[in-house]
Amino acid sequence: MNIIRYIVLWMIGLCLCPVAWADGSLYASRSVLSEGRWVKLRIDETGIYRLSYDDLRSMGFSDPARVSVHGYGGWPLDEDFSQPYIDDLPATPVWRGDDYILFYGRGPIRWDYNVSTGAFEHTNNPYSLYGYYFVTDATETSDMPLEASVDGATVRVTAFDDYLLHEQDLVSVNQSGREFFGEDFSGARPRTISTFSSIPGITNDEGEVTMRFIARVNSGSGVATLSLNGSELLRVTIPSIQTVDSRTRAYTRAIARSETVRWSGEKSETNEVVVSYGSSGHENVYLDYIRMQFVRALRPYGACTFFRSVASIGNASRFIISDADASTFVFDVTDPTDVKRMETTLEGSELSFSIPAGDLREFAIVRTNQSLPAPEVVGEVANSDLHGLEQRDMIIIAAPALVVQAERLAEAHRSEDGLSVEVVTPETIYNEFSSGTPDATAYRRFLKMFYDRSATLGNPPRYLLLFGDGIYDNRGVSDATRNVNRTNMLLTFQSQESLNVDSYVTDDYFAFLEDNSGMRMNTDRMCVGVGRFPVRTLTEATQMVDKVIGYMHNEDPGSWKNNVTFIADDGNNADHFSTNHANQANQLADFIEEEHPEFLVNKIYFDAYERSGLGTYPDVHNAIAKALRDGQLMINYTGHGSTTHWSDESVWTQTDITNSTYTRLPVWVTATCDFTRFDDVTTSAGESVFLNATSGGIALFTTTRTVFSGNNFNLNKELVDQLFRQEVSERRTLGEAMMYTKRALSDANKLNFILIGDPALRFAYPTYKAKVTAVNGVPIADGPFRFEALATVTVEGEIEDPSGNAATDFYGGLSVTVLDSRDTVSTLGNNSDPFTYLDYPSTIYIGQDSVRAGEFRFTFRVPKDISYSNEEGKLNLYAYSEVLSQEAHGSFFDFTVGGTAEVTENDTIGPEIRQLYLNDSSFVSGDQVNTTPYFVVRLWDQSGVNISGSSLGHDMMLTIDSMPSLSYNLNSYYALQADGSGGGLAQFPIPALEPGRHTAEFKVWDILNNSTTYTFAFEVVEGLKPNLIEVLATPNPAREKVEFRLSHNRPESNIDVTIRVFDMRGRFLWSDNRTGSSELFKEYVVSWDLRDNAGRRLRPGIYVYQAAIRSNGSKEATKANKLIILAQ
Repeated sequence: MNIIRYIVLWMIGLCLCPVAWADGSLYASRSVLSEGRWVKLRIDETGIYRLSYDDLRSMGFSDPARVSVHGYGGWPLDEDFSQPYIDDLPATPVWRGDDYILFYGRGPIRWDYNVSTGAFEHTNNPYSLYGYYFVTDATETSDMPLEASVDGATVRVTAFDDYLLHEQDLVSVNQSGREFFGEDFSGARPRTISTFSSIPGITNDEGEVTMRFIARVNSGSGVATLSLNGSELLRVTIPSIQTVDSRTRAYTRAIARSETVRWSGEKSETNEVVVSYGSSGHENVYLDYIRMQFVRALRPYGACTFFRSVASIGNASRFIISDADASTFVFDVTDPTDVKRMETTLEGSELSFSIPAGDLREFAIVRTNQSLPAPEVVGEVANSDLHGLEQRDMIIIAAPALVVQAERLAEAHRSEDGLSVEVVTPETIYNEFSSGTPDATAYRRFLKMFYDRSATLGNPPRYLLLFGDGIYDNRGVSDATRNVNRTNMLLTFQSQESLNVDSYVTDDYFAFLEDNSGMRMNTDRMCVGVGRFPVRTLTEATQMVDKVIGYMHNEDPGSWKNNVTFIADDGNNADHFSTNHANQANQLADFIEEEHPEFLVNKIYFDAYERSGLGTYPDVHNAIAKALRDGQLMINYTGHGSTTHWSDESVWTQTDITNSTYTRLPVWVTATCDFTRFDDVTTSAGESVFLNATSGGIALFTTTRTVFSGNNFNLNKELVDQLFRQEVSERRTLGEAMMYTKRALSDANKLNFILIGDPALRFAYPTYKAKVTAVNGVPIADGPFRFEALATVTVEGEIEDPSGNAATDFYGGLSVTVLDSRDTVSTLGNNSDPFTYLDYPSTIYIGQDSVRAGEFRFTFRVPKDISYSNEEGKLNLYAYSEVLSQEAHGSFFDFTVGGTAEVTENDTIGPEIRQLYLNDSSFVSGDQVNTTPYFVVRLWDQSGVNISGSSLGHDMMLTIDSMPSLSYNLNSYYALQADGSGGGLAQFPIPALEPGRHTAEFKVWDILNNSTTYTFAFEVVEGLKPNLIEVLATPNPAREKVEFRLSHNRPESNIDVTIRVFDMRGRFLWSDNRTGSSELFKEYVVSWDLRDNAGRRLRPGIYVYQAAIRSNGSKEATKANKLIILAQ
């Protein structure tokens, strides 16, 4: 079955990426790095480098004459996959002296000649400050061949075209994009640029000067000038920010302008270049670069001089070099993998050679009798052979320190999903795919190798997981990032645009594997699903792998898997989006209602809630908190946002996220600006969702930059469709959902959406079906049915497997929710116009029962408070079989709500309150509690507790100090127990209260509208120490590991837990500190592998363990006991 599935998926992949694949044979079958001794070198600029035989011997090479040099240096890889590709590590030819070798090394700045403008233009490598090479004695030596001089030259070259660059990468004004800027001119003080102070050999031939500047000018314009030897040569005018479209003006950090002027007249070898900016008070005023192009006499200028001649293009040319001697050589370095020594003729002090007509060529004059630089030795490189790998379904890229955890996740996918997974380090990829130089395109080239080979071998790659955080400054050159530890980070792909709303970071780039891809970001198609773990430390990596594996294993099943919540901002008065966000969210919600009715849709639209006098929405905050605590399969937000919060009112903040303790992990979709700007120095709110060790979310489809409402909706709509698609029994993986979503769109906005999480993780909704077969003994084919007030309804049904067969081996629990009919809801119009939508505002019944042999039967009583609408209601089902590890769900709609049944019994007694307390069952009225006590009440009623919410005044209410602002509706916090007793439990975390004495009233009704009221008192004490009721170590004695189980009276609260272990002499051996929470009636558990803090296994004996907890800054509560450790 699995083989057939993979063949089908492979064929689908062929259809979805139809552009012709490159020939897989272009790739080496084995990397040259697979055997032998290899030492890595680095250089910081283009040059001819010298390695003495003594240098090579110190690297461990016993016979330097057998050493060869491999690589092609530090130019950035071509992002356009239609361009030629250099595979693996080709040898670069060397020139051999008596006891040394010379090789040509390319640094990180690329120079190209623009034929249309006649200018030499540069490109900085955005990923590295160095170029890298390798030396080895494991391959054949490669010496420079001699290129013969030719006859028939028609052009005589005695001068050459040269250039100088002044550029300092010091600051990123937008913390986005690959452009960095240099000196700050906001103070309008002139600066002398010393780069051009000496240009020996310059001629009076015409040259040119280019200067690029940026500034944000609020009014008028800004003017930057360049003066040469006291005379203004160049002027750059930067327009006002008011010239930018008003919709994006606020997001534009600066405007860039460059000017190029011809440089004519007499020239001097010594120069004074002064740059000035004419106004102070402008923002983000920076010099980008100055490029100077000129002609110099063709002669050596030091040990190495690079030269080229535009006049030689298309002409057979003879180059004549003056001031030469017998130690002067010329190398052709046009192709870094095919460096040649030119055949030259020395006549007196003139050295000459001739070349045929052709393209522009690059040469180097080398004087072997002068000192040439040596490369820096990085160190020995372990053998690797990524080229020799078999096809892989999934690639995980992780820094060496995180490989163990990445491998743990890989093994989970191998065993659980049958995927072939390879974990690789970034440096290994660089070594084989970018000459050892860090380059994001190397990741892509590595995947393309598998993609191209799959044309003949099958099994194209399906997933890429970037197992590490990233940063906008890949080189760490700016002041803001220079001290950031980038050891465990992976590269990010940044846009060239760096100043405005068009700037982006995207992981989509790594999935563009088709030929000719890489230059049309909007339309290039993703061929693999890509996700990222924004982890920086081993601890974070371990915790995230724990979360993902727990989700894969379905460690927390429950009816929360049926819940989907859509949240909508109300916009603000400036954006004219008062109903736009709600309309978009509601369309998505209605799509789920119509196409996937087995889910329960929860709508939280800001404008449906009262706005406080402070302009905030506290009830929206509480509704979000409750939804997350109840558990959501997906939580989907549409509206304004930032890196720290949702909406202008900050209804959900990074602090809320960090302090979250719920354990049912939703997938988050955030159609809002900047929420997960993962490549910033500081951690974003979206990252905090993922990085919360035990709470937050399992993954996010989220944004990294400013995004736009209409485009967001298009993506969100496609994404929701893709996420909930199901192929027979296979749910879509998160990576597939994102990949197919991006393929369906062609706008730039999509590049700002990213998957934070595991792309191979399947969306964990139930795949089995729960179906109703009869109501009150009548088959559903004879429906519709009528649910009357006070009627007793019995529902029967069955479970089917994904293929539609009866699941007679399904045994487990059943959760039931019966909703009254839909009604029209109008929001309050807090900003302007109200928004109208349909929702299920009232609940008829929530209960639990069981499934036996694939069949279920349950009975409930319809409350008196119903809508009497005679409209269709909704019955929702969820079931879980622990034996099968399978979940089922479904909904039934063929019934109306209306009418009243005849009642024979006379129930006049309100619900029985069997237990009521704050925090723990030892509570009695008047006790002290913390500022956020947890309210618990156990109820029973022979007719049933009323939680319908259909009638005013019959809600389950908790009111503190008789204050309306401290009154809480607990209808949705109540659920029947699964024991069949008819009893139920309501749990509610009371929001923060002021210290002091308080009274509270709890009132509850049954479905016949009989009520019960209970009043109690309590005292709030700030910083009250929690009660650590019990600490147990199990097993005890312990042989392999032990679990410390803590019982306490802070359910659902954030607690700080510390476990310490000592020997019997009181010497400290081990500790564990963590923050988390435990649900009501559940212990907080800490596991230990019996090793001390240094990783050593403790000897057999008796030890003492101490547990300590605190909550919200309270004093510490501690307990201690003994632990026996046995020999292994």
